[in-house]
Amino acid sequence: MRSREEMDVTQQAPLLNAQQRYWLKLNPSLGAGNFLHVAAGLNPDNEQPLLWSDQPYYLMGEACHAPLSLRALKQATDTLAAWYAAQGITAKDPVAVYGSNGIHYLLHYMALTALGAIPVLTNGNMQTAIALQHFTRVGAVAVVADHAQFEALQALVQADDFRFMVDMAQIRAQGEAALPAGYPYRHDHLDPVMITHSSGTTGIPKPVLLQHGKWFHGIRHLLGLPPAQGAERYLSSLPVSHNAAIAYSMHAILCGAALMIVSRPEGDAVLGCIEEFAPSTVVSFPSTYVGMVASGLEGRKLDSVNNWINSGDAAHEAHIRQLVKHGYHYRGQQKLPGSQFIDGLGSSEMGHSSFRVVYTAGDQNFDRCVGLPQEWVEARVLADDGSEMPVGQVGKLGIKSPSVTSGYWNDSLLTHRSQLAGYWLTGDLVYQDNMGCFYHVDRITDAIRTSQGVLYSLQTEELILKNQRDVLDCTVLGVTAADGVQDAVVWVYPQAGAQVDADQLLERINADQMAKQRPALARVVMAGEGDIPVGVTGKVMKNALRQQLAQAA
Repeated sequence: MRSREEMDVTQQAPLLNAQQRYWLKLNPSLGAGNFLHVAAGLNPDNEQPLLWSDQPYYLMGEACHAPLSLRALKQATDTLAAWYAAQGITAKDPVAVYGSNGIHYLLHYMALTALGAIPVLTNGNMQTAIALQHFTRVGAVAVVADHAQFEALQALVQADDFRFMVDMAQIRAQGEAALPAGYPYRHDHLDPVMITHSSGTTGIPKPVLLQHGKWFHGIRHLLGLPPAQGAERYLSSLPVSHNAAIAYSMHAILCGAALMIVSRPEGDAVLGCIEEFAPSTVVSFPSTYVGMVASGLEGRKLDSVNNWINSGDAAHEAHIRQLVKHGYHYRGQQKLPGSQFIDGLGSSEMGHSSFRVVYTAGDQNFDRCVGLPQEWVEARVLADDGSEMPVGQVGKLGIKSPSVTSGYWNDSLLTHRSQLAGYWLTGDLVYQDNMGCFYHVDRITDAIRTSQGVLYSLQTEELILKNQRDVLDCTVLGVTAADGVQDAVVWVYPQAGAQVDADQLLERINADQMAKQRPALARVVMAGEGDIPVGVTGKVMKNALRQQLAQAA
């Protein structure tokens, strides 16, 4: 591992001045499809290192590890775009990118969108047969893949399935390949710029459409605000193919902030990269934060961190409290010990995190509170008929927002079934308190209908982790009996070295449930590493776990 001195962490890339930020906010043509060329136009000769990767990456067949400046990033993008153009890729062509390493996804995303093509960024952990179904479903005309994924696809692909399929390590510049006339492509507000996919925890992943202007709405809002504390140096360990990872890259590049892209989501690997890169802001999914806590935070060099940003599902209080012990934050001009955790709730379909709440070590209002909607978001708690639920009662989360997707690619039926009373249904169950704050209690598909009433699995997991200090993490799900009633079962990961008696733990958990007037759990199962199936983004695949239980029974 390189030292901080070798990384030259004291050198900070210049942030945009207020005039430049305002100009970007007001620029009507700026969006998710042309952000790189706009950023490069602001400072075309910028040779300062801007983008790092924890893994070697390929630039036209050359293995590289050096950081890229803004100028080098644009040159690499233009060269790759010229290669794609030489292969016949033009505007509106969906092209699948199926890989594993850090910045490849970002490079191919920028090159394809510069041609007006539509990147189909696909997680390299997705099973090959499912990935191929996904490519066929969205109408991908070509596939670019890392070596392992390329070899796996070759065994399944027919000769005429795609125009071409190539190992990205074998891409070479073709002489003086020319960029097409009109390059870079001029996008309309609603032009497609990416087809992403859901985590696939309940079956074949859903193909989510992201558009030039709609997807960019949240970033445009941020550009109109003063620079946030900790905005000069980012580390992202989000799944590198995920639209959230691309969005944070967009924001960092537009603002001239240093960014390290980490392609290994394991907690210890991310901690090592934090010590190496000294970021002021860390962005991850909840599963990575759990892994960091499991690896142990004491003695790790985390003093550089101002912000932990959580994207996707809300995080658990037990893990947040461990993270915010480290680093620093500001209150006004005063620098205080302990970092802050910026939590919220988002999904690919929302286009941008629709809620935001900031936690420090002194905060008490957790219980899966995701805070208030962003100022451009209208959120409602809906009943099945589309009417609004009263304060304190659980219902379906509905969103109206300029950033919400227009729907699922090539699936109008699913698109319309995902809407109710003019709101996009996120698939989440929430309630609202008297202050207007929203609380995330479960996914619609995971609520457990017991003989004592409905038990919300995420809400129950939160209570277990808060009160049972010998439990590192847990997963609650419902198992359906012959009479159709469900029993709630919890899989428990103990803290390292903890000796946990399952019967005693169940008794304590149910005492806490009774105190909250919530249904009891039926069973505790002690889980080890690898016992719980997870999806491509690290989310627990509860549907697969239910099937395992049914087969065992």
